[in-house]
Amino acid sequence: MAAKTKAQIVTNIDKKIITNGNIKAVDTNTILKDILDCKELNGQSSSVSTFSFASTAAIRDNRGGTLNYSLRGVKDSFVNVTFKIAVLETNVNSWAFAHNTPAIANALKSIMAPKLGFQIDFLVKIENQQLAANKPFRVGSLNFTYNTNNFNIKIDSQDGDKLFNGDQIFASFTLHCPARF
Repeated sequence: MAAKTKAQIVTNIDKKIITNGNIKAVDTNTILKDILDCKELNGQSSSVSTFSFASTAAIRDNRGGTLNYSLRGVKDSFVNVTFKIAVLETNVNSWAFAHNTPAIANALKSIMAPKLGFQIDFLVKIENQQLAANKPFRVGSLNFTYNTNNFNIKIDSQDGDKLFNGDQIFASFTLHCPARF
């Protein structure tokens, strides 16, 4: 027998409920089986395409930084980006981390244009255990873009502060950017 639609199940429930609110066990059993078989209610008809990419080890940039990342999302909808960046050189605030996974760029392209990241700023917390006595943390503005083989990240810290060897940024953010933006 073909699976019933949500509307058919609701109609059947309304027909089976006795005036004072009771329903027979056999009817309840039938309705529950219909719910389990209903594609609208259990996601079987869903054609959601998900993706997940993560670094297995820190990626090093030749200008003095390392990156661990995780990207998880739904194609054509959104992505959650998690970064852990370690600053290894003082005064360096811009990196190109080679991920060498073209599928990442393809997944991200369905959500945002590569150059759009320059227009989106994320405030991030910059920590450094060595400097914690002076300031427990600083705030920076992170720009994230990508191309076929690289993540490009730029961090401008507040009040003209520079980034120092030992700074760390651990941030997670979600991107949803319709094409019309």
